[in-house]
Amino acid sequence: DVIGNPLGESGGSFIQQLTIIAFGSLAASTPYLGVFLFGIIGLWMKSSVSLAKEFEERASMLAKETAKQEPEASEKVQA
Repeated sequence: DVIGNPLGESGGSFIQQLTIIAFGSLAASTPYLGVFLFGIIGLWMKSSVSLAKEFEERASMLAKETAKQEPEASEKVQA
């Protein structure tokens, strides 16, 4: 958050300035900025889905490991 937020804001401003310079005005560059925005949103959604899958896999592995360790712990208590 400390690095990513300011970097994202300055990166967005840089891209906007480049498109304004390239196309001459904000009105002329708006469609291209929209395409870029929707592309970033698509990448963000893809990353979120990928992260959710990875989280679910690791959570299920952790649950399986915990389930294996619980019978061992109860055997030690009974002994």
